[in-house]
Amino acid sequence: MRLYDVPAVSVAARQDGVEPWADAYGTTISGGTEAVSPSTIFQACSISKHVAAFGALRLVDQGVLDLDENIEAYLTSWRLPESGGWRPVVTVRQLLAHTAGLSYNWFRGFGHGEAVPTITEVLRGQGPATSPPVRATMLPGSGFRYSGSHYAVLQQLMEDVTGSGFDELMRSLVLEPLGMADSSYDQDFPHRHNQVARGHHLDGTPLRGGWRTQPELAGAGLWTTPSDLTRVGVEIAHAVASRSALLSHGLATEMITPQVPGGHGLGTSVVDDGHLRFGHTGGNAGYGCWLFTWPATDTTVAVMVNNEMAEEVLLAVLAAAEHHHGRTGSTPHRTPADLTGTYLARDGYTVRITNDGDNLTLHAPGQPPLGLRTLPDGRFRAIALDCELTVVARDGEIVLRLRQQDMTLTATRQP
Repeated sequence: MRLYDVPAVSVAARQDGVEPWADAYGTTISGGTEAVSPSTIFQACSISKHVAAFGALRLVDQGVLDLDENIEAYLTSWRLPESGGWRPVVTVRQLLAHTAGLSYNWFRGFGHGEAVPTITEVLRGQGPATSPPVRATMLPGSGFRYSGSHYAVLQQLMEDVTGSGFDELMRSLVLEPLGMADSSYDQDFPHRHNQVARGHHLDGTPLRGGWRTQPELAGAGLWTTPSDLTRVGVEIAHAVASRSALLSHGLATEMITPQVPGGHGLGTSVVDDGHLRFGHTGGNAGYGCWLFTWPATDTTVAVMVNNEMAEEVLLAVLAAAEHHHGRTGSTPHRTPADLTGTYLARDGYTVRITNDGDNLTLHAPGQPPLGLRTLPDGRFRAIALDCELTVVARDGEIVLRLRQQDMTLTATRQP
C-alpha cells in the first residue's frame, strides 16, 4: 500500500458453512486519520456489470426478457443507429457477453460540479455526455470485445421494459433480496452513507470532490463493500448448484460459461486453468477492485481499493486468495524430479527446469536462473517472483502451467 500510494484496502471472504470474514486497512483519504472499516463503501467499478447481469437474468427468469430476442423489441427511448441503411440485430445475450460489437467506451464519470448526462444522452453522445454515440462497429455475434457501451444499452433497455429507474430496479431485483444493505446504484448514496473511501489518482492525490458520478450505472455505478459483493458470488454458486431461490440453475450455468472462445460468460469473467473461478474485475477513476468465486472450495473473495492504478496490490491479494481457496486437495503430488525437463510454450520460447539434488531452478530465455521451492501440495513457487508452477498429465503429455499474477503460460514437456 505504501509503495503504490494506496490509502485503503478492504477485503472480505465468504464460504459456505463458515462465518464470513472481513477486514479493512488504511484510511478513507491519503494523509487522513479516519480509518476504513469493513462497512466503508467504495465504487465497484466494472463489478457493477456482474451484479447488473444477475439482475437482468432475474428478468429473464421472470419472462420479462428473452436472452435471444432482438433488443429492438424492448427499447423505446433509444434505438441502435443504422449505418448506410443497415441496422444491426443485437440480442440481450450479446449485450451481457460483450459480443454485440458495439463501439468501445470506458466511461470515466463526471467530476464535482460538472453537469451529468442521462443514460439516453450517453447513448446518443449528446452533451453533457463526453463520450461518442454508441453504435455497432463490429458484426454482432462475431467475437468478444469488452466495452462499457454494451451495459449502457442494457441499462436503458431494463429501464424501458420495466418503467423503473435502474437504481430502484436493482434494489428490488438484487440488493434487497441478498441483504446488501451497504450497496446502491444511486449516485447520491455516498452522501447519505456513514463512511466513504475517497478515490485517488496513481500518485496518491485525492480526486477532486472525492469521487466521480457515473450515469452509466449498470457498467460502473455501484457503491458497495466487499462483504456485500461476496453475497452475489455465493448466490450465483448456489444457483449453479440448484440451491438458489433467486436465479435458475440453467441461467446461472450460462452466466459462468464463456459465450464465445476467449470471451466472458453473461456478465462474468471466467478463468479455468484446471481450477475454475468466476467473477469480475473493475477499475474506475480513483478505484479498483475484484470479486471472484472458487466453486471447488465454495469460497468467494472480494477486494476493493481507493487508487485507480493499484493493480499490483490487487493482484497480490488475488494470488494469495488463489493459493488458499483456489484448489482442493485433489492436485496430484509431484516431486522435483517430476518437474525437470525442457518445456515448449510457443515457437522460439522454451523454459528448462533443472534439479541438482539441492536446488530446483527455472531457466527462461535471456534471464538469470530463477530458484524454485516445493510447496506441500505438489505445486512449486518461484522464490523471487509471484510465479507458481504446476505439472499435470494431459492427453498423454506432461504439461507445465506457469501462473504469473493473473496470466497462465502453458508449456509441453519435450522428449
